[in-house]
Amino acid sequence: MNILSGYPYYGQEIGILAFSGTAPRIPGDVGHAQTFSYPVRYQIVEGSFADLIDGSPAIRRKLIDACESLKQQGVRGIVGDCGLWSLYQNEVGGRLHIPFIGSSLCQIPFIWQVIGCSGSIGIITGHSDYLKEIHLKNSGWQDSIQLSIQGMQSMPHFTEIVIKGGVHLDISLMHRDVLQAAEILRSSTPDLRAVILECSNLATYSHDVSEYLKIPVFDTVSAANILYYSLNPPVFV
Repeated sequence: MNILSGYPYYGQEIGILAFSGTAPRIPGDVGHAQTFSYPVRYQIVEGSFADLIDGSPAIRRKLIDACESLKQQGVRGIVGDCGLWSLYQNEVGGRLHIPFIGSSLCQIPFIWQVIGCSGSIGIITGHSDYLKEIHLKNSGWQDSIQLSIQGMQSMPHFTEIVIKGGVHLDISLMHRDVLQAAEILRSSTPDLRAVILECSNLATYSHDVSEYLKIPVFDTVSAANILYYSLNPPVFV
């Protein structure tokens, strides 16, 4: 077996784009390396989710440069840790020539098929005013796919930590906020069939949301795991 040379390290095939910041990240969150059963490589992008609401040439350039850096270091697939990265899903994915999942929202078309193209897909997002139609369309959403969107901006602890950049995360308070958002989503969506947690900070609580709602829950971690499997299918024979 021949090993290709030219990289400074090996064994980290999935790259994670992360914004610079000091807010705590815990297991289950894409920003915590112990979330994954395989090694990942992080690349910091200077900026914040606010830069992806409308986007700009500057943040697009930073995103492309970060992806190119990961690719040059031997990473074979890249995942964004903010759902709003989908703003540049097609542009970045088209030029990288390696798989790129800018957002958990890229799973929308797959999930729609999984639930039989019926009912509604719920999206719990960090801020419903920031998630725009262009983010959804760049993730593969079409008008025929029914969505129900619930924002976290009215949840006090989430707002303190994620939106305002607080540093004292209380796991139980965040758990309360996420399940409250899930309950509001369920109450407003009688035909709810599956949920996507758009914000990667919420993925820690995917199991709890699934148990609470009794439906499938998808997040950025599930997207990364699909990508990793596609690049490293198991050997059976």
